[in-house]
Amino acid sequence: MTINIPRDDENLQALLGREIPSDIASGVIYRPEQTLGKGGGAIAFLTQRVSREGKAPVVVKVLRPAFVRKLGPTASLLIRKEAVALGRLNERVPPTPFVVRLVDTGNLKVERANIPMELPWVAIEYVHGGALGTTLAQRVRRSLRDTGYAFDPGRAALSIECIGQGLAAVHEVGVIHRDLTPNNVLCSGRGADEISKIADFGVARPKGVQGTLSGALVGTPGFAAPELSTSDQVSPATDVFSFASLMFYILTGEPLFNSMAEVMRSFETGRRRSLLEMSSLHPDLRKNEKACRSIDLVLGWGSAVKPEARLTEALAISSMVLPHLAHPKRQERSFISSFPRPVETGLTEPRDWKWNILHHPGSSLVIRSVAWDGHGRAIAATSDGLSFWSGTAWKIATTEGLRLAGGVRFVQRVGAGRWILGGDDAQIAIYTTGGAVELVDGPKGAKRVEAFDGDLEDISVLVTVDASDVVCLNTYATKRWLRPLKLDNVASIATVSRFDDGRWLVGGRKREGGTYAALYSALDWELEEIPAPNDVRALLASVGRPRKSIGFLVGTQGAVLTRDGDTRSFERVPGEPLLSAVALDPFARPWAASAGKILVREDVKGWTTAWQDPNVSVPIVSLFLDAGLCIGMTADGAIIEGRLAARTAPSEVPPAT
Repeated sequence: MTINIPRDDENLQALLGREIPSDIASGVIYRPEQTLGKGGGAIAFLTQRVSREGKAPVVVKVLRPAFVRKLGPTASLLIRKEAVALGRLNERVPPTPFVVRLVDTGNLKVERANIPMELPWVAIEYVHGGALGTTLAQRVRRSLRDTGYAFDPGRAALSIECIGQGLAAVHEVGVIHRDLTPNNVLCSGRGADEISKIADFGVARPKGVQGTLSGALVGTPGFAAPELSTSDQVSPATDVFSFASLMFYILTGEPLFNSMAEVMRSFETGRRRSLLEMSSLHPDLRKNEKACRSIDLVLGWGSAVKPEARLTEALAISSMVLPHLAHPKRQERSFISSFPRPVETGLTEPRDWKWNILHHPGSSLVIRSVAWDGHGRAIAATSDGLSFWSGTAWKIATTEGLRLAGGVRFVQRVGAGRWILGGDDAQIAIYTTGGAVELVDGPKGAKRVEAFDGDLEDISVLVTVDASDVVCLNTYATKRWLRPLKLDNVASIATVSRFDDGRWLVGGRKREGGTYAALYSALDWELEEIPAPNDVRALLASVGRPRKSIGFLVGTQGAVLTRDGDTRSFERVPGEPLLSAVALDPFARPWAASAGKILVREDVKGWTTAWQDPNVSVPIVSLFLDAGLCIGMTADGAIIEGRLAARTAPSEVPPAT
């Protein structure tokens, strides 16, 4: 199929609504819907990927006709290099979450002014930035606007850790990025779930390759290493220079150098800008002058003019900076500007949402437990073992080095690219994109696991059943299991969620019938039962927001049990569906789900239906929420996605150069 492009359509608007067939995957097409970004060499489109399994949003970057004519065969090399670089990172499942994921690549046949030509294109994952912005540059500007400062130390530590891990993964597969800038780092999630991803490999190249594609300077002034303007060979140290400037930007809102001339002057004078000179440095970091001086020293090593005088490993420079940012525990991180203002992104009528089924129901998967990443990807414990939802398809996750006996019973995210896995025999493993790294024996006497919530570096609660079929609440703290609390009157516990610093919401059903709800003080070995109506058979799912001491339990007969501080309330969703999942959006509004239905509660309207489809008859067992985004997963692996139409796309996505 050949698409006709008008002579004056350099921005390729003729592609909107048309179909781009995949050269690799049979039956897959890409339908551009909206222009996201325009670069000198390419146009980026928000695109629907349509396959037999369902529809999914991706970003497709297509090279401009004039760019292809000018560079000839070299233009295709740009796309092929990006595809090869990203493809190497896709070989492991799950792939690193700190680099954008390759989806597809190919050549589009077009005709322009009666001249046939092929436009190379690449499809990558769509990163939902939401109201906070999609690029790191946008998020830093947002922080400056809202607070007057760049990122606070905790948020900066999280971003630096992500970028360092991503850059290390890129270098591990033998690729040098060469243009690491705030606009080439994409972000999603918020608070402790915020993730930074390295993007735009259009000028990347393998180690040892010299010269640029066009003979011109590559890289962005202020972030580009000096060797990019000369014929000197690039190396991982080239990206480390950019990383040092990027860290300075994260902490101050400005690059370490304003120009290449300033870089060269620093070689003569030995002087660089200091964190303490910058007015936008966060007060929490400014008051620690010793930490600022130490970070300045590390950034100086990372930004040395001569590559041989520079630190050469991304993880080395990030690991030297992170301790000075006093990386706080997950529950204690504070991100002042991380939550969008309701006036900007408040929920509107359901008709303003656009819903798609990304993966149709009916697969052989049986979902046991789900852990979402900060950008709508997920690790799931399933009947087939550990599986990964990539955003477009289900894949079997790598379990090399995972020594859990029996099947995986639960999975919980504890950080970007890090999960806690629990086996049927109550063993627990720390699992990363690099494989299992630690194994923790379960509590003595545990026969099987029912639920888990917490952080092994802080406090965790594990629900088990012992050899006598008695349900037990087990607390893990200070690297050991405390004495279990036995619940003789409880038949099963289906859910547990952290409520505040030391208490967990617990929900299930009693032995004599009826629902069971309680607040468990994990370190005090105390249990406060929460009254619930006798006609509710069971509570099945829960969610909490520890910083606000609020939590919700949902279950059969449309039951919604709320605990807000010391206040308890109960209500039923209209129609009394069996509620199998609950989650909180960024405004602490509860969303709940059942088979074929997703609901949201607003203060004035109460519970309203956001989406429904009677053809989806399997219960939704997990929800992922961000501003203007809702994703639901059913017990058989179907994926339903809703996006607020006005928030469908980020305002900036860097196209290929």
